[in-house]
Parts: sequence; structure tokens; C-alpha cells
Amino acid sequence: MKKVFRTAAMIALMFGTMTASASEGKLSLITNENTKSVVFELEADAGKTTIKLLDKESNVIYYETVEKVGYAKKFDLQNLKDGQYYFLTDDSLRTTTYTIDVDGSSISILDKKEDTKPVYRKKEGVIYFNHLNLDKNKVNVDVFDSSNRLVFSQEWKDTMVVEKVFNFKTAFKDVYTVVVTDGKKSYYETISVK
Repeated sequence: MKKVFRTAAMIALMFGTMTASASEGKLSLITNENTKSVVFELEADAGKTTIKLLDKESNVIYYETVEKVGYAKKFDLQNLKDGQYYFLTDDSLRTTTYTIDVDGSSISILDKKEDTKPVYRKKEGVIYFNHLNLDKNKVNVDVFDSSNRLVFSQEWKDTMVVEKVFNFKTAFKDVYTVVVTDGKKSYYETISVK
């Protein structure tokens, strides 16, 4: 029992460390009678981050991929029609969606929603999987081989931290796909065994 507790504590610490070291973007408003814009900042290296501005019909107005340490950009919203828009940032740990309302000469951030993604750490043929499930949704983890055959499946219910260790050391040479389904969202990770 002590070994199980110690292992769970180490994995939780590993996940906490990875989450703490990741940079979270910050969206701030700048409004006055001459300026209608938002400023987005990444304060440290968040790895590859995708930035999108979408309209209500999910049409992409702006798209950029950033891989810089310390990024800041001002987005001018003067020419946008009144209505709701979505500012999305996507990196390896999370997707953050800001809902922005443009109304005449004023803009406001109505909502911020953050979805955490599963975290994988690969070491010598072993995959350590960790997923923060704050909503305690039902989580399914399925592993498929390149012929789309199910080689592993497990379900978690009412679990806040979903974790699993996959040992691919003795697996057949192939490309495997790990599919994590959390509520209505699915995440995919490819594992190549050579």
C-alpha cells in the first residue's frame, strides 16, 4: 500500500511540476475612445503555441503559431462588426478560449474557459500518462495499433487525476495511437515502437 501511495504521490508531483513550469498566456484589454484592441502576452517559453481569433461562425480571422520566449502582441479590433468573437490559444498542456464581445466602441471579455490536455512522458519504452479531470467526467483510454485493432482499453469514473503507465518495451514494432476521451473531447497521441 505504501508503494502505491508513493508512486501516486510522485506522479502527482511530476504533473504539478510540469504544469507549474508551463507558461499561461494572459489576455488584457486596452480600450479608450481611440483604441479598441486586446493585448496577448506569453511571459515565458510555452513551447509551440497556436493563436486564433474566430468569429461566431468559427471562421478564422487571425492565425499564428508562436515558439518564442516572451511574446506580446496587440490585436486591433477596430474593423470588426459588433458581436461575439473567440480568442483561442493552444499549447501542449491546455487550450484556453476567451469569449470577447464587441459592441460599438467598447469591447469586453465575457468568459475564459480552459481545457487541460493529457500529459505524456516517454522514457525508455515506457509511457507515463497523466490527465487532470477537474469535472470528474468519465474518461476512456484506448490504445490502437496501426491496423486499428484495440490493444488496450480502460475507463475511469469520478476520478480527478487519471494516470496510467504503459510499458511498450516488449510491444511489437508498430505505430500505436492512444485515444483519451474526456466527456465530449478526444485527445490523440502517437507512439512509435521501433
